[in-house]
Amino acid sequence: MKVKGIIIIIALAHTLCSFAGDFKSEWNTSYGMSAGSGSVLPFWSRTVLGGCMPSTSSALVTAGADLSYDFWDGFYVGAGADLVGTLSKGDPLPSAGGMINRLYLSAGWRMLHADVGIKPRRRDFGDLSLTGGNIIYSGYARELPGVNLWSDWIYFEKGHWFGVKGNLAQYKMMDERWTMGTLVHNKSLAFKLALGRKVDLEFGIDHWVQWGGVSRDLGQRPSSWKDYYRVMFALPGGNDATDSDRQNALGNHLGREFLRLRWRASDFVMTFQYDLPFEDGRTMIRIQNAPDGVYTLSLALNERKALVTDVIYEYVHTTWQSGDVHDRPATEEEMTTVYPEDVDNYWQDPDDFYYGRIVIGGRDNYFHNGEYRSGWTYYGKSLGLPLILAQEPGPEGVVKRIENNRIRGHHLGLKGLIGDLPYMFKATYSSNWGAFGNPSDSFFNTRPWQMSLAFELELGKQVTDLPMILRIGAYGDFGELYRNSAGLSFKIMYKGSSK
Repeated sequence: MKVKGIIIIIALAHTLCSFAGDFKSEWNTSYGMSAGSGSVLPFWSRTVLGGCMPSTSSALVTAGADLSYDFWDGFYVGAGADLVGTLSKGDPLPSAGGMINRLYLSAGWRMLHADVGIKPRRRDFGDLSLTGGNIIYSGYARELPGVNLWSDWIYFEKGHWFGVKGNLAQYKMMDERWTMGTLVHNKSLAFKLALGRKVDLEFGIDHWVQWGGVSRDLGQRPSSWKDYYRVMFALPGGNDATDSDRQNALGNHLGREFLRLRWRASDFVMTFQYDLPFEDGRTMIRIQNAPDGVYTLSLALNERKALVTDVIYEYVHTTWQSGDVHDRPATEEEMTTVYPEDVDNYWQDPDDFYYGRIVIGGRDNYFHNGEYRSGWTYYGKSLGLPLILAQEPGPEGVVKRIENNRIRGHHLGLKGLIGDLPYMFKATYSSNWGAFGNPSDSFFNTRPWQMSLAFELELGKQVTDLPMILRIGAYGDFGELYRNSAGLSFKIMYKGSSK
């Protein structure tokens, strides 16, 4: 048996070698320090991709590696890990912590991919953007662990005039929250249409659902395979669901619809995108909450050695939320008149949850949910638009509501070269209106304004011949939402690779 086993192993090894592919490895390590003049770091100092930066003056160390092996005919496998250690200012003593930022296995064939574990998603518009092109999943919180099946653009003819891509994913929230072990379902579908050789139109929908878990007040939430089917297709819950989930759809549904127009000129690429959020079925497709959303205009020059190579402007509008009235009492006539069943807003059924009321559908209350009270946050940070603020966690470390989701703002980002030194500049202004349901004495009733600035400069071969990058940054907060503060950062990064 041992001889047969050895023969089989040798045969398999010979088979793999006959399909010789490319092995690639990349590794990185970094050390950084951030300090501020206030008790909390300025917004753009603590709001970084990956969500690992503490909110107070800190030191941060990372180490990670990524491996990939390309087989024949487009098949590949990969794996990666990234560990983070922090030491942050505390009261009265500093606090140390560690976390896994990335830990994943990947496989794929041509345009089809599968990721298992904790792996960041691709982000559009680079690190200049306020949202990364996605108002629902911006990348500024820690990554959710789970399984993601996704595709690149799949074209059906050689001219690439029409393409489609999508994903199907299932995650689990591991932080301390109102509903422990909350499950997250996600799926998306997008289309691309060439309007000429230089202009593309993209549009699609991105659907997310929080479901399952164990609530602090409701106990075990429905989480069977039958419930997963209900979640996928936004169907009402079963007998073990709450009244709200039986009348509407099981779980907390939210997402976005987007429209993107890209023009590839001879000297630049210009992109316009409209990102429209939705909070339930009423705002999905019907766009009842327009003009809310994020409007993005991006310009990237083909000449990459210039003072300005990339510009992005984003306008944020989330104050409408389908209006300030969710429902109203039905009139006597409305309650006694028999309407066609397809007129769902006015159908008065004595057994209906909303009997006696007319649902108008306002007060969408983005990222908040009455049953999943920690809302669309992860480890206390917004998973989407970072200007949306959650309530500070209580003594048990649990977020219980979203305090500020009605915002009007402007964001400007610039990239380029000063001499031969790469730089990045960001400026974000916001007017903050709080949230529907805030008390009459709320701080947000005055609509406090805020300006947050960031400037970062990179030094590489100018200071050393080693494969290292030195990044220094200066940050500032000015306004009424956060305390006025200034901050500095210093980071050394080392990257290597082999084939």
